[in-house]
Amino acid sequence: MARNRPEELQESLRFFRIGELYAPFAPWRRDEKGQQVYIKLTRGEEQALLYVGSHYQLQAEVQQGLMRLVNEGWAVEGELQLSFDGKSEPGTDPYVYQDPLVVELGRALLPLADPQHGAPLMAKVEAVREEVAREIGIVTPSVRISDNMGLDPNKYLIKVKDSPTALGDLFLDRLLALGPHDALSALEGWAAVEPVHRMNAKWIAQELREQADQSGCMVLGPLAILMTHIKHIILAACPELLGLQETFDLISRLRSTHPVLVEDFLSDRRNLRNVRKVLRALLSERVSVRDLVTILEVAGDHLDVLDRTDLVVEFCRMGLARQICWSNLNEDGILRGLTLSGEAEGQLMKAVQETDHGPVLAITRDEAADFVVSVRRAREDAGYPPVLFTDPPTRVFVRRLLDRAIPDLAVMSTAEIASGIKVEACGEVSLKPRDPVDSVGMAPEKEEPAPAKGKAKPSREKKEGVLGFLKGG
Repeated sequence: MARNRPEELQESLRFFRIGELYAPFAPWRRDEKGQQVYIKLTRGEEQALLYVGSHYQLQAEVQQGLMRLVNEGWAVEGELQLSFDGKSEPGTDPYVYQDPLVVELGRALLPLADPQHGAPLMAKVEAVREEVAREIGIVTPSVRISDNMGLDPNKYLIKVKDSPTALGDLFLDRLLALGPHDALSALEGWAAVEPVHRMNAKWIAQELREQADQSGCMVLGPLAILMTHIKHIILAACPELLGLQETFDLISRLRSTHPVLVEDFLSDRRNLRNVRKVLRALLSERVSVRDLVTILEVAGDHLDVLDRTDLVVEFCRMGLARQICWSNLNEDGILRGLTLSGEAEGQLMKAVQETDHGPVLAITRDEAADFVVSVRRAREDAGYPPVLFTDPPTRVFVRRLLDRAIPDLAVMSTAEIASGIKVEACGEVSLKPRDPVDSVGMAPEKEEPAPAKGKAKPSREKKEGVLGFLKGG
């Protein structure tokens, strides 16, 4: 027989089913996904498979049926799991391909994804992807749901590009109450922390819902907690999920309506890579890129400096001023925020130095820490407004300083305030007077004895920017 010619073989499989719990063996076709779990049984030379569902979680009737088979002489050999992904192309290397977004569930959470229980998690995940697309302007990859028996039964793990990103607890038979300490202390339950906003919470029995509502607590179900966490992680991961191919596909959608606009970016890979950096920078500040036409118009007007990402981002933000303002309005339609004092603006501007790598904010780590503390105090005193206003030249540096410390604070320049928007300055951020610096941006050092005649004065170390080079381009 030819070496590469397929040889047809036929083997029979024997199946057991319990009651109405049954599905045809591997019924899926292309573009479908599915999973089946069987228990392999043997009796002498005989072999059989008992279908138990899409996840290994035995229902009472299945356990009873399995015990009956064991009493009839069948021995349990182990679990057989059959998975199918109709989107995988022939030749796909499983060691290279990654699912960008994965949610792994512990054993006790598997009913959320079990078709026998309606698989509520599947429909909710798709709804979250649609919400993200409407809010932020990009279509995120599908979220793969899988079990992980290595997790504690009530834990779930969210992965981004194969890297564990968030771990949480869920209890399907309980509710999560969020509220002030006094209200929570009156409720019987398990102390917890809400995973997204890090609020004090407590897992309570479902019978205590009415009591929790009356005490002023917010009560959420386990599925709502999980979906809020998944959405939070997806929004935070949007910049890294937007790769070069995804950028090309996103811009290609405008080919039929704006062919002239997209030509500079689709035909030139360098422009495509640079505009991807711009889009990623906007997404990292939670600025929606739904108005892609405006972003490409602005980027196209600055093709000669498109490689200066920070500069082009500032121009794009000005073009998106009304959108940015509206996303930060309060319930009364007012843009409420902190301002930097004139002295603070002046100190920051004096610390900006031009280098071959672009502008650098040459301040010490202690000065950066003091600035963060000042912003936190002013924000707390003002009732946590969502915005900090700065002058246009300092916005990018202030954003970099606060990016990790206060990620939920939007930093807007005064040039981004659209006409007709009501603005309320509810607090001011002041800084301690800065020590004088010399012409190359170095902090003064302790006085040292004058060098002996004929000896060179000890050299000073050049002060490093707090985050290295903060490029303006």
